[in-house]
Order: sequence, then C-alpha cells, then structure tokens
Amino acid sequence: MDINKIFSKYTCRRLNENDFEIIYDLCKENKLYYLHCPPMISYDLIKEDMYGLPKGFLKENKYYAGIFDKDKLIGIIDILDGYPSKEVIYIGLFMLDINYQCIGLGTSLINE
Repeated sequence: MDINKIFSKYTCRRLNENDFEIIYDLCKENKLYYLHCPPMISYDLIKEDMYGLPKGFLKENKYYAGIFDKDKLIGIIDILDGYPSKEVIYIGLFMLDINYQCIGLGTSLINE
C-alpha cells in the first residue's frame, strides 16, 4: 500500500514519535470521543496506538498515518493492511480535527 497516495485532495504520511505533539493537539479537542471511549488522550496512549499490533501481525502492514491539508494535521487514520485476513483493510482509529467534522469530509475520505 502506498500511504502517500490514499487520498486525492490531502497528503498522507506515516506518523512517528516526532509527531506526538501535533497528534496530541488534534486528539485533545475531540472531548466527546474520549467521553465515550476513555481513557483521555495522553502521550502514552498515542505511543500504544502507534505501535500496537495484533498478535502475529507484521509492523510493515500497519500504517498509523496523518492526513494533512498542506502542513496542517487534520486527521489520523490507523490502518492494518491485511487484517484479519489478507483481503481486508482494517481501520482501527479514524479521527478528524474538530474543525473538519460535520462537513462530509470523513465520509469522503473513508470512501476513497
């Protein structure tokens, strides 16, 4: 999977520990999400999400990625390519910046 070419109007790239601050800033504003899916965001939770894998799953097929509008992180998507079977792409987390919600963008991105 070429993560850089998933979306037509936005750039996408793998996130890493250098991105923790922008990930945290995006997530902390999604208070309603964490109200229903605790615990509240923390750097430890980001690291757990970024590196966590199902048993026996190859890390090369995990894409913890950022969706960018120019240089601004507007979304996070956690993709497992080939889980639970080879023909499936599993999305473990999909979160948009609160300023990009309720405009149909999430639906559009998932449809791509």
